[in-house]
Amino acid sequence: MTTLSSTPAVLARNALVAAVGRFGPRLVLRAFDGIADWRPPTTPYAAGAPDPETASN
Repeated sequence: MTTLSSTPAVLARNALVAAVGRFGPRLVLRAFDGIADWRPPTTPYAAGAPDPETASN
């Protein structure tokens, strides 16, 4: 594709590269949506357990 020299072929190649550059990363990153937007639970796992630092005092 880099050796194309006709005007229509060069325009098609440039449009393809621009489209992949614009939409490609979004499509790839969509696969990570379930991981990238993860937030820790609002209630800590050990919320009912006594704090080890204050329990010994």
